[in-house]
Amino acid sequence: MTKTWEEKLTDDYWNYRWRKIMEPLCETFQAWKAGRVDHTEVDKAVDRAYQEKYSINNLLSQRPDRAAAIIHWWDPEWFETWIAENRPPADADLNLIEQETR
Repeated sequence: MTKTWEEKLTDDYWNYRWRKIMEPLCETFQAWKAGRVDHTEVDKAVDRAYQEKYSINNLLSQRPDRAAAIIHWWDPEWFETWIAENRPPADADLNLIEQETR
């Protein structure tokens, strides 16, 4: 099944955000394992990661076109970079995305 450009955008955004969630969490686990932080720091890091993941899950539960609009609003720099590298089809209405975020 071929993905729409909005589905590809949301998949790529999920991968981007997953790294932003997991890399600090992994660093905290490594610091804990090495004895540089205690369990309270690990607990805080897990809570932050969970909150971020919950936020992304809510985003990705939207229709792909609505999720694309939300991503554009939440993270315009990432969105514009992605659009420049992954041109949507000629018939894609990027104005709809701008309207959705108003």
